[in-house]
Amino acid sequence: MYESIRGLALRTIRHDDRTSILSAWTAERGRVAISMPAGNGREARRRRALTMPLALFEGVAVSRPGRELLQLRDMRPTDVTASLHSHPVKTAMALFLADVLDSVLRSAAPDGRYSEFLFGAVRALDAVDNPHALANFHLWFLRALATMTGIAPDFGSWRPGAVFDMTEGVFRASAPLRGRWLAPDEACAVRMLGRLTLNNIGRVRLSRSDRRLLLDGILDYYALHGALSGSASRSLEILKTLF
Repeated sequence: MYESIRGLALRTIRHDDRTSILSAWTAERGRVAISMPAGNGREARRRRALTMPLALFEGVAVSRPGRELLQLRDMRPTDVTASLHSHPVKTAMALFLADVLDSVLRSAAPDGRYSEFLFGAVRALDAVDNPHALANFHLWFLRALATMTGIAPDFGSWRPGAVFDMTEGVFRASAPLRGRWLAPDEACAVRMLGRLTLNNIGRVRLSRSDRRLLLDGILDYYALHGALSGSASRSLEILKTLF
């Protein structure tokens, strides 16, 4: 069966001497695995260039009965997001966000809301030229992705002096009897995370320690709610050296 698809490249792993497997999000099928040529041949090099982390592409998917892997013909880019793979900081961020998505979207079905959000976020990252906005972009993305996946905290429940109940995702007047929670000063940081938007991330000034606190906290929250494994650990350490 042949089907036109639009996709977002996540991670490529080597399968054997002749084949690599690309995990990708597609508007038409959700999360898919695509068979790719490996090695140093001309077509293999061309496809590697087209499927760097967070690259947007399109092509004709070929599926066969009894096979989970898709073949892809006529592969080409849908957007020229050159800065994601030429700007060192954006490259590191793209690798980290692709690793997160590879885990969060592991069994996701097609969803137009996801596609609109993901494709739009990639274009937004490519367009960022404000250094403060770039430094905060991954925090906004993770907060927005939590909303998309249905695990976002109830930011509206915050009150001065509240603690944050990590297990239930709500702010409380006092610490819960069970589960993990954050003290009021850390809870205030969570509240600030909820106020980040694409329009204001360039105006929010955060120190390196603030960003690390927020990043570690939201990743712990994802893991606690079963949305993230340890797949982003390597790219996370690279990102922490930059921000």
